[in-house]
Amino acid sequence: MINLSPDDIEDQLDNFIIRKTKDQASTYVPRQKTTKNGEKIYDHIPLLIKDILASQPDADNKGAFTLFNPTELKYHSCLVYGFVAGRGVHNKSFYNYVLDDGTGSIKFRIYAKPREEKIIKCLYNEAQSLIGSADTLKYEKISTSMTRLLGKATEYIDGSVISPGSNVMLYGRPHNFKDQISLDVISFTMDNEKSRSLELAFSENLIDYYQRHTK
Repeated sequence: MINLSPDDIEDQLDNFIIRKTKDQASTYVPRQKTTKNGEKIYDHIPLLIKDILASQPDADNKGAFTLFNPTELKYHSCLVYGFVAGRGVHNKSFYNYVLDDGTGSIKFRIYAKPREEKIIKCLYNEAQSLIGSADTLKYEKISTSMTRLLGKATEYIDGSVISPGSNVMLYGRPHNFKDQISLDVISFTMDNEKSRSLELAFSENLIDYYQRHTK
């Protein structure tokens, strides 16, 4: 499990939040590294579930997966968008769900982080209590901002907030167990606003990437 800073998460989402104009050229370029053998291995590439399910563990690169669509693609992590089609059995270590994007469905799990959740909720309550307080009126703007940021932070770590029917974007790594592919989630973002701006932006970048890669 990788610990990501808020800046890391923001960098990963930047390209999906800003909508492009019709005349604007493709700009999304996933992170990549080149092995000693000259192979390129990508990180957080946008993928469809059907392609994640078709991926196979790469024998030459630990933790990497290989996908053919139609050319060979190797990657460590990916981004996927869909709706939560079901809830699995939760336990002390994981929250388990099923994601569907219309091309297939995949099981995914989110690591439980009780310590981090407790700290963030305590800070959120503290910041909330300062809003409107006569003694701290001059800090109200800061308190309001902190409340908003801490509330947003729970979307990245508290897997219990997800419910069937929710729309989410997941950033994670494929996990192969007994030839069954699932997804271990590193971070997630809810997208239940009426505008569904994240879905639209993700779709644009997904199309950009597939068009360039499959040429």
